Amino acid sequence: MLACNTAADLELKHNHTLKPYTTFKIGGAAKYFVAVQTPSDLQQALAFRSTERLEIFVLGGGSNILVSDIGFDGLVVHPVQPGIAIVSEDAEAVIVRVQAAEIWDRVVACAVEHGWWGIENLSHIPGQAGAALVQNIGAYGQQISDVLLSAEVMEIESGDSTTLKSADCGLGYRRSNFNTSRKGQLVILEFTLRLVKSGQPNLEYPDVREYFEKREVRQPALAQIRQAIIAIRDRKFPFPREERGGNAGSFFKNLVLSPTEYETLEANLARNLGLPAARKLLDLKKKFGTRGSTKVPTAFLMEACGLKGYRLGGAKVNERQPLVLLNEGGATATDVLNLARHIRRTIYSKTGMAISLEPELVGFSQAEIAHYLSLE
Repeated sequence: MLACNTAADLELKHNHTLKPYTTFKIGGAAKYFVAVQTPSDLQQALAFRSTERLEIFVLGGGSNILVSDIGFDGLVVHPVQPGIAIVSEDAEAVIVRVQAAEIWDRVVACAVEHGWWGIENLSHIPGQAGAALVQNIGAYGQQISDVLLSAEVMEIESGDSTTLKSADCGLGYRRSNFNTSRKGQLVILEFTLRLVKSGQPNLEYPDVREYFEKREVRQPALAQIRQAIIAIRDRKFPFPREERGGNAGSFFKNLVLSPTEYETLEANLARNLGLPAARKLLDLKKKFGTRGSTKVPTAFLMEACGLKGYRLGGAKVNERQPLVLLNEGGATATDVLNLARHIRRTIYSKTGMAISLEPELVGFSQAEIAHYLSLE
């Protein structure tokens, strides 16, 4: 690894391995890597990128990505300056400014500690706050879009900063303009959230409701909700830690089906996997269905197709929560994507449903991605 200074106090690293920066603990080296603390640092990094005509990738906490085994042939920018600050406050609510490099779970912990409602169900989700906004993370009935006011961003081409209102961020299910229409154009610097001082527990998800019913708690406090979410997530989602095999959280998105798509799935399940699977689907429709669509957990389809615990190379489907693919030690990106391809093709052949990947694939060619996403 070679380090050099591109400008005052900005250290650029050459052929710098990315594996330690990802929760999957997988991936090759970046051609160039730089940690940035200030908007000025970022502007200098963007100027270097422009001069060298490099592709750029902004690496946050590394919790929702899979890096290619050959690495990334460009510039990786890694924000490292955390921060949470109160912008304004009144009797009803508080406006909080969050730096993109802040650890998301610290944001939630801070809100709970101060008695601010709105993101408590988003506890124990790994990664940085900026990446959380990119994905519009959601869990147990809450998502960032519920409380987002604005985002301060820097344009990659010009280096200019601008403020986007929440409505301008294109937030939807696991998506935003930052990972769709404006992907590769903007870097999130910070954002503001409006949290309320008096709220009601959101217990609409069965796991959360059952947790408190077992303990005979009808009106849990904020700290109790956070404790419950952490316990539930630890049981289902292995939180990435140094002593465990890595993972990237949920590797697949859940399905949201139209009435016609739901009928197709129901018929395919009954024909290929039996009536018990079709009856289970009906139970899910009663639980997650709305007037125009039905949410179908992809974990249910994986379990119905016998994919729990399936292994390819060093990669394995988590037995407790099959949405999570595990690096059991020494797994490569190739192992993970071969496993994902097997899962997608199996589910498609038995149910007719094409499930989508959630993590961003970094350093892969379009031909490689097309190969791994092929259902043929």
